Amino acid sequence: MKRAPAAATGEPPIPRTPWRLILIIGMAYGVLTSAQVRLSSTLGGRALPWAKALALQMPMAGAWILATPAILWLGRRFPLQSREWPRNVAIHLVTSLSFVFLLYLASAWYTPWLLGQTPGQPLPTRALRQFVVWVIGDGLIYWGILAVSHAVEHARELRARELVAARLEAQLAQADLHALKSQLHPHFLFNALHTIGSLVRTGDRDTAVQVTADLGDLLRRMLEGATRHEVPLKQELDFIKSYLAVERVRFRDRLQVAFHVDPGVEDAKVPYLILQPLVENAIRHGIAPHLFAGKVSVTARAVGGRLQLLVRDDGPGASDDDGARPGIGLTNTRARLARLYGRDFALEVGNLPEGGMQARIELPFQLAPAEWEGSA
Repeated sequence: MKRAPAAATGEPPIPRTPWRLILIIGMAYGVLTSAQVRLSSTLGGRALPWAKALALQMPMAGAWILATPAILWLGRRFPLQSREWPRNVAIHLVTSLSFVFLLYLASAWYTPWLLGQTPGQPLPTRALRQFVVWVIGDGLIYWGILAVSHAVEHARELRARELVAARLEAQLAQADLHALKSQLHPHFLFNALHTIGSLVRTGDRDTAVQVTADLGDLLRRMLEGATRHEVPLKQELDFIKSYLAVERVRFRDRLQVAFHVDPGVEDAKVPYLILQPLVENAIRHGIAPHLFAGKVSVTARAVGGRLQLLVRDDGPGASDDDGARPGIGLTNTRARLARLYGRDFALEVGNLPEGGMQARIELPFQLAPAEWEGSA
C-alpha cells in the first residue's frame, strides 16, 4: 500500500538531501585542503605534485560528502535542542570521534602507498597520531554540518509556522466578515421587509417597489464585495447610501442624512462593510428610540496622510450607565481593523460636546488598485 504524502497525513515533511550543494561544498573542501598540503610541502622544500596532493585529500573529502546525509539524519533523529540533549550530545560526540578516527585509519593506510614510503609504525599507531593532531579541526566539520542543518530546519519550521499563521489570520478575517454579514442580514432584512409590508398595506405601492429595488441593489452590492476584505471608499459609500435609502423610508421624516466627502479620497481603500456598523449604531441609538427628527452624517477626509471616517448623530448621546452602547458590531469592527492594520488604526466612539455621538475611524491612506475601479 502506498504511503500518503506528509501533507495529507499531517506529519512534517522530511527535507530532501541537498546532494548538489553537498557535492559542491565537499569538492571545494577537497581542493582547498589539497592546496594546503601542496603549499606545506613546497615550504618544506619537497614540493608535492598537484596530482598526489589531490589523491591524498580528495578521498577524505569524498568520505565527508558520503557521510553528510547520515549526519543530517542523525541530527534530525537526535536533535540537540530536545529535552534529552545530554544523551544526544553524547551520541553525536561518540559518532564524530569514531568517524574522524576511521578517516585517519584509512588515510594512514593509503598515504604511504601513494607517496611510495615504507611505514615505520603499525597502522593503528599511525592513525592514532594523526587523529590526536587533527581531531579538533575535523571534528568541527561534523558539528558544523549539524549546526547548519539545525539552522536550515529552524528557518524552514519558522517559515511554515508563518504560513500557517497567515492562513489562520486570513480565515479569521473571512470568518469575521461572514459573521458581520450574517448579523446584518436577519436584523436589517426583517426591518426592510416589515417596511415593505407596511407600505403595501397602506396602499403606497410605488414606494414599496422603490424600497424593494433599493433592497435588491443593497444585496447585490454585498455579494459583489463578498470576496474582498478591502474595497474602494466609493464602493463603501454607495453601499451605505443604498442602506440609508431603505432606512429613510422606514423612519420617514425622522431621519435626515448628509455626506461630506473630500475630493480625492473616494479612491482610498477601506475594509469592506466598515461603515455599516457605525451607521447602524447611530440610527439605532440616536434616531430609533426618539420621536423627534434626527440627523446622521458621514464624513470622509484625508488628514496628514491618514484617512478619517466620521459617523455622527445628533441624538441625546450616551449616558454614564450606557457603556454597552457601542455593541457587538463595533467590537467586531475593532477586531477586524486590528487584524488588517495591527496597531496602525484608531477607532473611537464618544459623546460630542455639542450633543450627539461620533464614531471616528482613522486608517493609513492607501489608494485602491486600478483594477478595483470596475467593482463598485
